[in-house]
Amino acid sequence: MTRRDEEGYALVAAVASMAVFSAMALTVLSATHLEIGDASAEQDRLQVGAAAEAGVALVLSKLLASDGEGWAVGGRERHLRYGDAQLTVRVEDELGKVPISRLDEKLATRLLEEVGLDGDRLLIARDSLLDWTDSDNQARPYGAEAAYYQSEGIAPPNGFLSSIDELRRIRGFDAETVERLRPMVTTYTAMASFDPRYANPQALAVMEDAGQQGGPRSIDREKELAGQQTAIAFANTNGLTGRPLTVNVEAKLPDGARSFRRIVVELTGVSTQPYLIRAAD
Repeated sequence: MTRRDEEGYALVAAVASMAVFSAMALTVLSATHLEIGDASAEQDRLQVGAAAEAGVALVLSKLLASDGEGWAVGGRERHLRYGDAQLTVRVEDELGKVPISRLDEKLATRLLEEVGLDGDRLLIARDSLLDWTDSDNQARPYGAEAAYYQSEGIAPPNGFLSSIDELRRIRGFDAETVERLRPMVTTYTAMASFDPRYANPQALAVMEDAGQQGGPRSIDREKELAGQQTAIAFANTNGLTGRPLTVNVEAKLPDGARSFRRIVVELTGVSTQPYLIRAAD
C-alpha cells in the first residue's frame, strides 16, 4: 500500500473513531437522565451524522487511490452502507458546471431559461446578475446596481460571487431559483476552464449545445448518470489533480433519520497534503 493510500484510508479510520465518541456522548446523555425519546432522537442524530462523515472519508480515500481505482466524477449516484446507515454519494466536477460569475448576456439568458424563468422575471434576474458581477456601476435596463440595494445595507461586489448562496442577495433570485441553479453552476472556476467531458447535463445544454434542450451531448450525459451507458471515469488521480470536486453524501437510517454533508475539495498530488478543502457544509 502506498503512502497516499494509507493517508486515504486513515481518513476512514479517523471518522470511524468519531462514531466511538458519538457512542460515548450517548452514555453521557443517559447519565443526565434525559427522556428516553429525547435520548433516542439524539442517538439517531449522532449516528447518522457519523455515517455521513464516514461517507465523505470513504469517497476521499477512493479519490486519492493511486491504483487506477478512481471514481467517476460526473455526478452519478453510488449507494453504500455504513453500519445501519444507507449512504448515497455523488462526486461532481466543478469544471463541468456553468461559471456563473463570468457570463455574457447570451449565456446568462440560456442559464435562466434552463431553470424555467421567462418574460420580465428572466430579464430582471439576468440583468441584475450581470450588474452584480460586472466592473461598472451602471444598471442595465432591467437590472440593479448599488442604489437598489442601499436600503438593505449591501452593495454589488462588481466581481466574482463568493458562493452560490450569494445569488439570494441579487434582485430576481429567490430561494427556489437558487436551488434549481445550484447543481449546474459554480463559483470555483473561470469561463475558460469549462470542461464538457464531465459536465452536468443542464450545464452542458447551456455551454455546449447552444441552449437547446435535448441536445445530443447532454442526452449522452443523462444516460450516463442513469446508468444506461458507461459513465466517464478518470483512469487515475493524475486526472483529478487541481480540479475542484464537490463530494455530496446523504446518510439515512432505517427509521428515517438523515444527515447531509457537502465539501468542495481539490487534490494536490502532494503526499504531505493530498487535498485541500475549499468549502464545507
